[in-house]
Amino acid sequence: MMGMDLKWKKIGIITIPAVLAIVMITILAAYTMNPVQAYNSLTPAYVFNVVANFSDGGINQTMMQEMIRNTVNSALRGFITLNKPPYPVVNVKLFKNTLVTFQLPSNYRYRYASIVVHNDTLYVYLWNNANNYKLYAIVRRPIASVKIEIIYPREGNFTPVGVLGVEKFSVPLPGLNSADDPEVYFEYYEALWYINSQLAANTTAAGWFFINPGVSVESILDDGHAQPGFGYALCTTNAPGTNYDVGSIAAQTQTDAGYAFYDCGFTVVLDNWPWVGMDANGNVYYPTSFPGAKSIEAACICTGASFYFQLPPPLPGEG
Repeated sequence: MMGMDLKWKKIGIITIPAVLAIVMITILAAYTMNPVQAYNSLTPAYVFNVVANFSDGGINQTMMQEMIRNTVNSALRGFITLNKPPYPVVNVKLFKNTLVTFQLPSNYRYRYASIVVHNDTLYVYLWNNANNYKLYAIVRRPIASVKIEIIYPREGNFTPVGVLGVEKFSVPLPGLNSADDPEVYFEYYEALWYINSQLAANTTAAGWFFINPGVSVESILDDGHAQPGFGYALCTTNAPGTNYDVGSIAAQTQTDAGYAFYDCGFTVVLDNWPWVGMDANGNVYYPTSFPGAKSIEAACICTGASFYFQLPPPLPGEG
């Protein structure tokens, strides 16, 4: 993906955005019913964490990017194990935040099974219509997780850090052996700015992915966020993010955010545009260069500041 011409988008900010709305899904009142299965293991069955530290700046950009790719490839080798959908995937959604819906065999009491995401938990609902449904299973923990922390070269007092994470969930459906349960993947990329040891900004691109192996990225639910840290205000963001090319061979989600230091006359501006993606063959895509930039502008905190966000590069099969 290196060497591609990347487009840019610009947002001019006059005032700080006022409200982030959080909407709950009312249908989850059905939680009071007893599910058939609940997967609540305290820890994933497999956990792998690694740190790649380039903070001293003693390595050139090309070699650093190659080392990052090798580290990620090694950490994820054999991690993605996609299963074919056990039942036909259909485009019907009764519940908010439905990731995917399957059509069950005709001899079942319920016609559909939907995997729904709410508060970092996966719920499986069996249903016929809005008045006839059942909570079948709850999945709160992944069966495996990988996290790679990349510490980029310092820029004065600032240290940019990227954290790539992938979590694998096995989701039970009726009539299946556990080996045939569909898989859901949660992917995230945290773009972090540190001032010395203090966190100044955290912009995270994240999404829940369901893959139809060899066919398409069937669905993504964006789950990114943006949070200011020490001395900084959040000026603009598209959180929980924007996804691209769902339904094609490869797709991704991106979160933009702009921050400004609490100072007037001149302020330090931080821009971030992390993204993360996946394709139908189980390949994971991520930035190999830190997805962010800093600048000094004649502005007062957010007022008058401008922010520049880089669009993610095209993934294989796009267009």
